[in-house]
Amino acid sequence: MYKSIFVDQCGYLPEMTKRVTFRSDRPVTFHVVTSDGRIVYHGVAQNRVENEAAGETDYTGDFSALTAPGLYRVISDHLSESDPFEIGGQVYRDVFRKAFAFFYLQRCGWELPESAAGAFAHRACHTAVASVYGTGELLDVSGGWHDAGDYGRYVVPGAMAVAQLLYALEENPSLCSAYPAPAETAGEKGSLSPCLQEIKYELDWMLKLQRKDGQVYHKASCRHFCGFIMPDAEREDIVVSPVSSTATADFAAVTAMAARFFQKGAPEYAARLEQASRQAYEALRSMPFESYRNPPEITTGGYGDSHDEDERYWAAAELYKAFGDPVYREDFETLAQQIYHGYGWGMMGSYGNRAYLTSPYPTDPSLRERIASSMVSLAQEILQTAEADGYGVSLLPGRYHWGSNMSVSNNGIHLLDAYRLTGRREFLTAAGDQLHYLLGRNPMGLCYLTGCGSDPVKHPHHRPSGFLGKAMPGMLAGGPCGHRADPTAKGVLPENVPPAKAFLDMSGSYSTNEVAIYWNSAFILLLSCVDGSFGGSLPAYSTNR
Repeated sequence: MYKSIFVDQCGYLPEMTKRVTFRSDRPVTFHVVTSDGRIVYHGVAQNRVENEAAGETDYTGDFSALTAPGLYRVISDHLSESDPFEIGGQVYRDVFRKAFAFFYLQRCGWELPESAAGAFAHRACHTAVASVYGTGELLDVSGGWHDAGDYGRYVVPGAMAVAQLLYALEENPSLCSAYPAPAETAGEKGSLSPCLQEIKYELDWMLKLQRKDGQVYHKASCRHFCGFIMPDAEREDIVVSPVSSTATADFAAVTAMAARFFQKGAPEYAARLEQASRQAYEALRSMPFESYRNPPEITTGGYGDSHDEDERYWAAAELYKAFGDPVYREDFETLAQQIYHGYGWGMMGSYGNRAYLTSPYPTDPSLRERIASSMVSLAQEILQTAEADGYGVSLLPGRYHWGSNMSVSNNGIHLLDAYRLTGRREFLTAAGDQLHYLLGRNPMGLCYLTGCGSDPVKHPHHRPSGFLGKAMPGMLAGGPCGHRADPTAKGVLPENVPPAKAFLDMSGSYSTNEVAIYWNSAFILLLSCVDGSFGGSLPAYSTNR
């Protein structure tokens, strides 16, 4: 169905700034109506945007004054009506539950019963002992989460996903409490929250990837990607790829971070994480950087990097925050002669910035101010882009890359960092707009989270979903990719497709429509922080220590 009015299909919190985008060549008079057609708000959209990224003209309306809970639509005399949406104080609870349940459904080495997984039930998969590449060693690497639409498991993006989920748990425990753990889940029941039980499942797997000398193997996968089959049907040999400095640094950082969270409910496990973190960090000191590349026989995801200073930066800050040893502070402050940023798996400096700014131990006031200033400057650039876009999204036309929806989510987190440092409402509003973009207020008119909203993505590049012919709920699709980076996109999308519309809801288009644990984690962190901010519960970052 052709659409010309775009809203967040999952809804708005009453306190939110609420905007609607109209694809139109002239100003728009619009109404917000209830489910029975009663007009409750009247507005005019007059601010015109020539939207280069979407190849269209847009007008933006605002109905923030409408705060009464209820079900609504936006209508206009000469345009199609919007998707329905809700205003209410708990509109994102179901969204969160589905997005977090994705991690349980991505479990490897675990039998998913029908009572918990429904159509996506399967027997325990990938349980055979793996071989360590280039050696005669065998290693048990069962467990963890399948990384994406494939069945590989990778330390670097796994560490990112765990870190973001831990932040979400820390910053909005009320929303996180909406996730009910399936009865079959592992963990220390009774002492850990359902979210922590799930996070522990990935950490348990990561611990298996650490060698006795402290270094960490990069990944575990079969040699090649399989076809669209269920995970328990993939029975090729599993190979553990060589160690890398990025995997070792990320492992050191995230286990230090996690140790804080498990201290109360599972102190023995927290001590194990601390020991593993310290050992990895010590090993990292003697590891030179060498960009990870797949061995010749392996073609699964590489997650190579051009440098590892940002990973070391994060590790030093996180170990200092967790354990307080001055040597970690010294290492971080040496690296911080350059301030690093990034919430993705390739650029991870922002995790280090957060850890340093929130450390309970002494820090350098001038460095704190420099970090905070740099974080606000970055967010100001993101804000400028978002405010100039017809949908409020923070991507320039040339920045719709593979996984663009992860970039949108992480940009929203950068905006929230600046909001917490400055208290400036425009940063919070723009962060909310990133969430609204992902949930339906975008040029495609799709909710990019499967199983949510009135018009969600239905055919993701995800092996269980493709095999069963139905989308697993709660998965964030990768989003538009302007350079058409897969054969399906090249065959279907025209060469001159506007980048913001370079998306196919077809399972073959892995460059636009794949899913990944670290895209979901970025979405969950954005959702949790936006929900907590408008609810008044997100704490400010203090730079006075």
